[in-house]
Amino acid sequence: MGTQTRSSRRTMTCSPLFSKEFPGVISVEPSKTYKTTTTRSWDFLGLNYPSSHTPASELLQASNYGENIIIGMVDTGVWPESRSFSDQGYGPVPSRWKGKCQVGPDWGSNNCSRKVIGAQFYTVGVPEEYFKGDSLSPRDHNNHGTHTASIAAGSAVEEAAASFHGIAAGVARGGAPHARLAVYKSCWSDGSCFETAVLAAIDDAIHDGVDVLSLSLEMSENSFAALHAVKKGIVVVHTAGNKGYLMQTIKDTSPWVITVAATSNDRSFPTVITLGNKQQIVGQSLYYQVKNSSSYRGDFTNLICMPSCTAEDLNGTDMKGVILFCNDKGATFLQAAQYIVDNGGSGLIVSPTIVDDLFNIAEACQGIACVVVDIADADKICQYYDDSSSPLAKIEPACTVTGNEILAPKVASFSSRGPSVTYPAILKPDIAAPGVNILAAKKDSYAVLSGTSQAAPHVAGIVALLKVLHLDWSPAALKSAIVTTAHVTDERGMPILAQGSSLKIADPFDYGGGNINPYGAAHPGLIYDIDPSDYSKFFKCAIGTKRTPVTCNTTTTLPAYYINLPSISVPDLRHPITVYRTVTNVGEVNSVYHAAVQSPMGVKMKVFPPVLIFDAANKVQTYQVKLSPMWKLHGDYTFGSLTWHNDQKAVRIPVVARITIQEI
Repeated sequence: MGTQTRSSRRTMTCSPLFSKEFPGVISVEPSKTYKTTTTRSWDFLGLNYPSSHTPASELLQASNYGENIIIGMVDTGVWPESRSFSDQGYGPVPSRWKGKCQVGPDWGSNNCSRKVIGAQFYTVGVPEEYFKGDSLSPRDHNNHGTHTASIAAGSAVEEAAASFHGIAAGVARGGAPHARLAVYKSCWSDGSCFETAVLAAIDDAIHDGVDVLSLSLEMSENSFAALHAVKKGIVVVHTAGNKGYLMQTIKDTSPWVITVAATSNDRSFPTVITLGNKQQIVGQSLYYQVKNSSSYRGDFTNLICMPSCTAEDLNGTDMKGVILFCNDKGATFLQAAQYIVDNGGSGLIVSPTIVDDLFNIAEACQGIACVVVDIADADKICQYYDDSSSPLAKIEPACTVTGNEILAPKVASFSSRGPSVTYPAILKPDIAAPGVNILAAKKDSYAVLSGTSQAAPHVAGIVALLKVLHLDWSPAALKSAIVTTAHVTDERGMPILAQGSSLKIADPFDYGGGNINPYGAAHPGLIYDIDPSDYSKFFKCAIGTKRTPVTCNTTTTLPAYYINLPSISVPDLRHPITVYRTVTNVGEVNSVYHAAVQSPMGVKMKVFPPVLIFDAANKVQTYQVKLSPMWKLHGDYTFGSLTWHNDQKAVRIPVVARITIQEI
């Protein structure tokens, strides 16, 4: 497979039936409390790890797998004994590292290594009740931080050792498997993260010398602590959040960070349900019982179909050995799963709106067979139940299918959407990355989890690779490279879709520039760079840290769409405006780029000059974009794009506008 394209290989560990029948398969403020937002994915992105039949991708080789880049993880800590954090084959800790290894009751100095080179924990501003079930050390008792750290920079763990009970088996590794990890435990017990602790962690990470900061948590609307990091050349990656598919659910609007939405990859876990009439239904699960185990329930058992499965509905129902089908679109899944587990049930079938996100399935079902099916199959199951005098069913263990027969990527239904309520002129999210059903480390084993928490460390790992190639690039330049080269089409060349109440074509409020394209980001052609001091022209005050005081600019601030971002968002287009952007040539010295304009509906967009010419004496060019409203009343947001292209490169930025010219 070529390193410039996403994987098209198809692999199956189960019957070909699944490729035909499984859905989605085609042949200083008041302190706040935040929540954490939580193998195949790297191959899907084109970052192939070397194997007997596949060489390492060009980007991994060129970057030496992220060698000696330091990624700081602000999260729930880490489980250092995991094989994903082995330091075998690593050289000495980089001499520029200034951090420390903070010991605790279950963390000694030997728990830091040449892989996990530093670890600290933060209790400032954290109520004591959050320490219950945790320890005053960098050790992760929540599993969230271990999972995210192994996604960003986990060492390679061979296929025989990395799977979820045999499901999703493969070589587990991070995006930058030779990068170093610095751990800053700021989130505790149930995953709550406290602003005072997070700010202290960021401040220490700046001092310690990290290159990338990955925060799989939601932060303030504008994290000025992150701006201090960016001013030191540190790339900061945030999650978009898991608030769902409705508009204006995203919180983080900091233009200086990379905010990441979550998408699916080309892997599914088909599971066969056989009804008593021999009809087979294919759903999806993480049911891992193996056929030769004593606990395998492969025989037919009683089937019950219920329209609702609240605790009141289920109260007194005998579930011993029964497979329960809740035909309520997944509304009572957690209650039903707990009832089945507590009362000896054999399995649970649900029919949520989205069938390819197994969020919370493994944890809630505790080893019983929990299967999701689509609405059409739900009707078939209930019809059989109604027609049968003695309805039976059995559930086979899940298997793994990967490849271009899976419709991917799709923006996950849980991924928070733009625009920001308070700063709609800053387009968020910036980019999307895999965050659905991601296999990564959990203590001494591996788990499949979903969330924008899983998407953000994918971007952090890729940034680590890019920093090896482009040591002199600023955080804004690296962000630009990622946004302007992203994919907006899937593996079949069709527009990427977004999940929600129904499938729709994804737009910039779903995925920013698109789905991340690591190889393209390594060679973007043009970049939109920003001097961090320029941000003060748009934001009056910056919140300080213990080393940097609060600073304020009392002059009138400019609209944020004048920042030299790799996007344009005008939420109040009342009259023609002209926005300027400056690009720097980082490709071939003598290059010519032509503008391709896709105007947002209802907006006339003109670019001048329409051609940019670069040579040794002219590496930087400024162009202007004139946006003019064509309608005379309030409208919804509409979307377009501007692409500078030549025979080798296409540098695309999303354009968003909303006409507000006349009150209705």
